[in-house]
Amino acid sequence: MFISLVALFLPTIMLSGFMFPIENMPLPLRTVSNIVPAKWYYSIVKSVMIKGLGLKAIWKETLILTGMMIFFLTMAIKKFKIRLA
Repeated sequence: MFISLVALFLPTIMLSGFMFPIENMPLPLRTVSNIVPAKWYYSIVKSVMIKGLGLKAIWKETLILTGMMIFFLTMAIKKFKIRLA
């Protein structure tokens, strides 16, 4: 469990912009942070909860997260195999 925390959870939190601002990261880390879904989720939560914005302001982030969800769900369905025998 500790290895999964260090290997998955900690980098996700660091690259989402929750602990450190993404603008202060080096360019390679900023590029990698764009493929982390937590970055887009954190951006939506910050916009809605702190700034009080509506769906008109967060449509881009929501569309990106929806696209990621469709991509990963499609890949999971393609990789899933049922073996009964």
